[in-house]
Amino acid sequence: MSFHNGFFHHNLQFSRSFTKKLNEQLAKVDLFHSQWLIVYYLNQYGRSTLVEISNYLDVEKPTVTRTVNRLEERKLIEQIPGKDKRERRIQLTELGERTYQEAKKVVDEFELQLMSGLAEEDREVTLRTLLFLKEKLKQ
Repeated sequence: MSFHNGFFHHNLQFSRSFTKKLNEQLAKVDLFHSQWLIVYYLNQYGRSTLVEISNYLDVEKPTVTRTVNRLEERKLIEQIPGKDKRERRIQLTELGERTYQEAKKVVDEFELQLMSGLAEEDREVTLRTLLFLKEKLKQ
């Protein structure tokens, strides 16, 4: 198997395993990975539209809409009236902010445990590699 075939194959396997294990951890705060991504985004960037979230996550808008609806049912996010009635802006509620804080602790602990034993230099090279490949995909 050539390097690039092995690299990308293992990357896909890692991504699936990571998501599965992260879902197990996020269950402690009653979230799924897909919900965490949106809660995280809203915490980082504030009020946003479904299109902005969809573009950031690089997923289809209907997928984001379904997840946002579930978060809204759970009172973690709320709609904010906009200038244009067709535009749906959302933000975290107080409960959503508290859930973010709890989930962030769970995610940080999981990620730190996963990265333990990996040299700082290797972490930096891995991050640079992923960011480089991500940029190439945008071209």
